[in-house]
Amino acid sequence: MSSTSGSAGDKYYLQCQAGLVYIDPENIPDVEEIYINGNPITKILDNTFAAKTCRIMSLAYNQIQTLMPLAFKDMFLLEKLFLNDNYIDELPSGIFDQINTEISRLTHLYLQNNRLQSLAPGLFIKVTTLTYLDLQENRLLVIGEELSLELGSIDSVLVSIRQGRIHLCHIHYQEVKKYF
Repeated sequence: MSSTSGSAGDKYYLQCQAGLVYIDPENIPDVEEIYINGNPITKILDNTFAAKTCRIMSLAYNQIQTLMPLAFKDMFLLEKLFLNDNYIDELPSGIFDQINTEISRLTHLYLQNNRLQSLAPGLFIKVTTLTYLDLQENRLLVIGEELSLELGSIDSVLVSIRQGRIHLCHIHYQEVKKYF
């Protein structure tokens, strides 16, 4: 397992790769950037991250199957969240509600290459600052009209559905309405 923390200029970061099986909330410092990639982690529990100053979090290329609803509670300064290339098949209702408040900053959400089959109505309703959403290479069969209404602030949406599903498209929100 490789774990480092330090600073790059005046930014502080945490990086953990290869071999981390469990994330202990007591060992996650309050840093601006967290990179926990390429580990056999399967579950992110409630209140795992207390990094209130974190702006960028990458949990990509792990084996995450389950995200608890309060996994990212109080991460108000989070701007970019990478959950791509995992085994996530469901996003619990309210998971992004705890990130987004009147001081919310989440602008980029990467969910590509997971196993998402559907998206719960209201999932993105409070994510008012989101401008980029990547849902490519999931198992989405339907994207409901509710989702298109929730994505009012989105500039770019990447979605792919194959063989009767949505094909790869990189579109601006104004064009999204044509597909729903």
